[in-house]
Amino acid sequence: MRQSEHLWHRLYRCGFAAEFSAVWVDRLELDELAQRVGADFRRARHRDELAGEVSDVGDATVIWADRLTDDWLQIIEFQGYACSGALSELSAQGGRAVSVGWGLNGVRDLKYVSDGYYTTWFSVTVPGERYGNAPHALDPLAEGLAFDIGDTSWKTDPELPPAWPAFAEWSEWMEENGYSVGDEDDERPLPEAFGDFHGWSLNGYHPPLATCVTSALTLVGRLTGREIDEAWLSGSHPWLTLPHRL
Repeated sequence: MRQSEHLWHRLYRCGFAAEFSAVWVDRLELDELAQRVGADFRRARHRDELAGEVSDVGDATVIWADRLTDDWLQIIEFQGYACSGALSELSAQGGRAVSVGWGLNGVRDLKYVSDGYYTTWFSVTVPGERYGNAPHALDPLAEGLAFDIGDTSWKTDPELPPAWPAFAEWSEWMEENGYSVGDEDDERPLPEAFGDFHGWSLNGYHPPLATCVTSALTLVGRLTGREIDEAWLSGSHPWLTLPHRL
């Protein structure tokens, strides 16, 4: 595993790599969060328990939230994007909020809001412009990070698993010839040398993409003072529901 993509792999191990959406808010307590987004508290749940219960709430928005540090809440959006769409409300009255997310439609812009106003937002995968009232406000925290999905330096990175290029070539050949691993009509066993690569690829893994999202999460960790980690993701936290999915 390359160090530049370690947070993608952390989320992969916790079941969040293929689709992920999170918001971080400071100067806000859980009950205030519930009031601002109109949510109802449910009892604390482990992520696997919550994943099994989400279908029971129908079309409601579902968020999983708790204290990350003394100052910051971490909010994982299991279903819907109510908090990602309410950064101004969540940061009102002198607070701050930042959001990161990705899914089938690609990686969303990183957005940072202060006191209800969009301070800066920018593409996590395309280098270039920053937008907002203070476009370069987060630049000091971005030092050494990579936000360029077109970067090819990973190809010569000594930390790249040596078998990855061979797996990528094999996977492309399989697709071009209409085969799939485990296909009932023509089962093609995964070569042992490829290890976990197939599981990674099913969750959207590609070296530059994993680097981009890891960079975004690293920047958030520098802002909040704590990276998203397995200790938090393995814990039991309150979940909240909103009546209508956004």
